[in-house]
Amino acid sequence: MATILSVNGVTKKFGELVAVDDVSFAVDEGEIYGIAGPNGAGKTTLFNLITGIPYHADSGAVTYRSEEISQLSPHKIYELGIARTFQKETAFDTLTVQENVRIGAVFGTDLESKSYDSAVDQALESLGLIDDRYRLAGELSLYGKKRLMIASAIVSNPHLLMLDEPAGGLNVAELSELESLILRLSGGEMTIIIIEHVLPLLFGVSNRVMVMDFGKRLAEGSPEALARDDTVIEAYLGERGKDAFHAISG
Repeated sequence: MATILSVNGVTKKFGELVAVDDVSFAVDEGEIYGIAGPNGAGKTTLFNLITGIPYHADSGAVTYRSEEISQLSPHKIYELGIARTFQKETAFDTLTVQENVRIGAVFGTDLESKSYDSAVDQALESLGLIDDRYRLAGELSLYGKKRLMIASAIVSNPHLLMLDEPAGGLNVAELSELESLILRLSGGEMTIIIIEHVLPLLFGVSNRVMVMDFGKRLAEGSPEALARDDTVIEAYLGERGKDAFHAISG
């Protein structure tokens, strides 16, 4: 299977703090690649380095479809086919749901103006928001805003979608729906990288998972293998948390 994204030895420092420390990994076309790790492990910083928002790596290389993108501007990276979401749900609250997604269509595609509405409606339909298209974004629930953020990303028809903790704050029913949604999005030609703390969701959707700790790559493998890896478990919960980890990870 072809590699869509290759990250080689990327490092990012903030003063004396090494937030991402010589991290390398590769993602194949069409897979769902998970990234896990405790708070402060460097996961979101790694996303930032890949997308150029809001900074680039100090060293190392990011290659997307055989093109190095390490120092490209964020909008150029977006135009190449990489879209992302953020930990905090973001929307223009005083605009409608439809208007929010239309902004993504206008700035993220080369569609003719008459085709924007079709692309927007398709994205809203995919995320179950078509009936809310005329509501103000500020009126949506937390889960509604998370879905709106994903809709605004996929309206550009990206080849690579990067989701940063989409499950935060959701209830059990919403988590189940989100899992189905992610699997459905991946069922087409879209590759997905997902950062997540909710391990049942992450392990349920991912083909492979990389675990980070203290800015470094700690382990990589199938969800089943990592759920039995004591080094990974201890990084999350410490020695006494192993039984709990086994229980929540399946």
